[in-house]
Amino acid sequence: MIDDSMSIGFVSGDEFSREQAEKMLAFYARTLDDLGYPAAPFPEVDRPVRGSVLRGAKFESLCHARWMCEETLRFVREGRFAKAYRWIGMVQGLLFMGGVFSIEQLKRHNRA
Repeated sequence: MIDDSMSIGFVSGDEFSREQAEKMLAFYARTLDDLGYPAAPFPEVDRPVRGSVLRGAKFESLCHARWMCEETLRFVREGRFAKAYRWIGMVQGLLFMGGVFSIEQLKRHNRA
């Protein structure tokens, strides 16, 4: 079980600062690393995920989320914040659907 009992305090106001986004992405990357999901882009972006979270798609999806953490960090460092915010939302959605965090936990990650 992932220990996120403390509020990580990533967000202040309506937007992530560069530092907050970097901290959030590092936390998600470390969490996925600890759970054994290596960074790997989804192999065929023009097809939907086959199966379900319970039948094979979970591993591919969470490896993709781990890869997205690295790519999103690059967007942040390049100042491409709109894209970075969208990708952080996708990462959080994958983390929720993969059973890594609850919606309430993800909400706490987004609070100052």
